[in-house]
Amino acid sequence: MNVIDIIGQIGRRSDGDCYLGVVGPVRVGKSTFIKRFMELVVLPNIHDEDLKKRTFDELPQSGQGKTITTGEPKFVPSKAIPLEIEEGYSVNVRLIDCVGYLVDDAKGYMEDGKMRLVKTPWFSESIPFDEAAKIGTEKVIKEHSTIGIMVTCDGSFGEINRDSFVPAEEKVVAELKSTGKPFVIVLNSSTVGAKESNDLREELEKKYEVPVLLVDVENLSEDKAMEILQRGIEEFPITSIALALPTWVNNLADDHYIKTSLNKTIEEKMQQAYKIKDVNDLLPSLQENEYVSSVSLTDVDLASGVVTITIDIKDELYDKIVKELVGCEINDRDQLIKVLTEFSEAKKQFDVLGGALKMCEATGYGFSTAGVTNYDIKKPEVFKSGNRYGIKVSADAPTYHIIKVSTTTKFEPILGSKEQAEYFLKSLEEAYEKNPNELLECELFGQKIKDIIGGGIAGKLTILPEPIKVKLQNIIKTISNKGKTNLIAFVF
Repeated sequence: MNVIDIIGQIGRRSDGDCYLGVVGPVRVGKSTFIKRFMELVVLPNIHDEDLKKRTFDELPQSGQGKTITTGEPKFVPSKAIPLEIEEGYSVNVRLIDCVGYLVDDAKGYMEDGKMRLVKTPWFSESIPFDEAAKIGTEKVIKEHSTIGIMVTCDGSFGEINRDSFVPAEEKVVAELKSTGKPFVIVLNSSTVGAKESNDLREELEKKYEVPVLLVDVENLSEDKAMEILQRGIEEFPITSIALALPTWVNNLADDHYIKTSLNKTIEEKMQQAYKIKDVNDLLPSLQENEYVSSVSLTDVDLASGVVTITIDIKDELYDKIVKELVGCEINDRDQLIKVLTEFSEAKKQFDVLGGALKMCEATGYGFSTAGVTNYDIKKPEVFKSGNRYGIKVSADAPTYHIIKVSTTTKFEPILGSKEQAEYFLKSLEEAYEKNPNELLECELFGQKIKDIIGGGIAGKLTILPEPIKVKLQNIIKTISNKGKTNLIAFVF
């Protein structure tokens, strides 16, 4: 992967644009960074020589000493350059050079004892230098940038010491964080190999909680430019997490306790792993799930923000789940074939009745027909209609009608005194308030209430007389075959 590939990923994440807002205190090397980045990354990939020359002429100039050289925000180049990433896909690239936040000891921001006025693209009139820095930083990052790059320095070059940059640096970071846009910090240093500079980098990274890269901006390399963009895109938020689970787990119902547990863990940890760079922090947390044997990061799609995590489930769970699904243990092939045969037969029956059951649950009445193999086809015959003749083909097909009926049963035992009845009532009410289903597990006279109620309902169903069943069947048959829509019933 090279720097152009990274720009392509940023473009895919932001509708084809890669706009880098370069902000920070004055006299830290912002203009130098933009100039070097353009020379390394953008100019070599512009194939139109006239456009390349115009773009080169627009590059900012670097200054020396304490005098401020950037007096107004500047888009570099003034019009975004489309860089071809691959055939048929280009990304618009542009950098924005912001007015820097003022620091002590800097020169060039006062005129006749007053704050220097500068022009900006956002106001028709000139505004004070310090306002231009604050407003420009906010607008550039919030409205014009894909990624923010804050440049600061360690005081190893120039005539301004490190302490003078700190207040302005803190203000810029606070402003950047308030926008919610991803950004990184470039710590400009002429002594990148020095321990003091590396210690400062670590200190700033801990202080600001964003990536800090120690860079000699004057000698910026393509690899370092790529690293800056790479760290920047890792500051984008994770859009979603895809779990790669064993195929047998994928086939479980969505509300199965294993899937529910994994999803709950992911949702909890997503609150902590907001950015792409934080994704590795998810892995140890997922490993703690009671059903997980191992976790690995399979893929991070920087362009879309989708993270793929592969999760392996403990081996012993497979046999446990199979037992729960089929209702018995399977210890050998004979038992497996027996269970599969029973389930195959049950599936054939459910394929006929399943639709009717679902319809019945939804509306109270459901119906379905048997397959073509169950049709009783009659012999075709000729029939006469007036002076004309036709062919009649008829068939009988079994249809299944399912009606959901609410069957009520009561259990009214005589317990003795009022005090005894109230005592039992209180214990039953306590169980009911916890969970109505707990009431069914309570016992009276050595029997669970669920068995008593179940027996009462079964008793009502078994006493339905056969003639009544036949009559109901004939009623449905007549209505279905003759298309009758009116029904009068007398029940006595």
